[in-house]
Amino acid sequence: KDYLAEKKVDTAYVDFGKTTVKEYSPLAEYLTVKDAGEIIAECRSVKSEEEIENIKKACEIAQNAFYKTIKHIRLGVSEAEIKDILETEMIKMGASGTSFDTIIAFGKNAGVPHHKTCEDKLNEDSVVLMDFGCKVNGYCSDITRTLYFGKPNKEFIKNYNAVLYANELAIKTVKAGMTGKDADGIAREYLKSKNLSEYFTHSLGHGVGLEIHENPYLSPKSQEIIKDGAVFTIEPGVYFDTYGIRIEDTVIIKDGKAERLFTDDKKLLIIG
Repeated sequence: KDYLAEKKVDTAYVDFGKTTVKEYSPLAEYLTVKDAGEIIAECRSVKSEEEIENIKKACEIAQNAFYKTIKHIRLGVSEAEIKDILETEMIKMGASGTSFDTIIAFGKNAGVPHHKTCEDKLNEDSVVLMDFGCKVNGYCSDITRTLYFGKPNKEFIKNYNAVLYANELAIKTVKAGMTGKDADGIAREYLKSKNLSEYFTHSLGHGVGLEIHENPYLSPKSQEIIKDGAVFTIEPGVYFDTYGIRIEDTVIIKDGKAERLFTDDKKLLIIG
């Protein structure tokens, strides 16, 4: 307080989205307090090289842990068991923790985009959706893969390939200078051509960094401009009463174009 008075500072700029009433109240007694949340969010939407390296490492760990974990998928295993195995693998590989609450969804549970992992057990001929990520030095990764345990029918294969194409089309087409709305529209219009757009019930993606959801947002209403150095997800999905499909990559805009931070082949994995 004395320092600020000496420097004749009469205004403090803080992020209202992160500031508690307890923190705000004493400042407001002797300063005009204004919100700098939008400025901070915009600055954070473009990542430094050091930040990018941390996110890349988090993506590498998440991907490697996924392929170790799927070896444990078997008839009768529970969602919670697979979650525990996956999270343990990520920690063993150097992650400090998870980016968010891991989603493991079997069968009809995969039709709920934000399903809460439970004790449901895996049945024959069932979808397995896994949405997860980990942190490295505070920076997040985010990935979703959808598998099939048993023998998928033609409808599932057709819909899976449509979601995969929407994912790859968006990654190939999204560029610096686009709005979030334009980017979202790439995948949404393709799914519309396949009569699937009504089942795509969330946005195409969101920024990833110190938080799992930050700028830029790729949604039907977003006017945010995508910039070089932005890191975000591309995650088209379709959701039905009996199953769901989501395929998600974390990408970076480099030299104007999107670049995947995962290296795996996203063709349908059939196990069991």
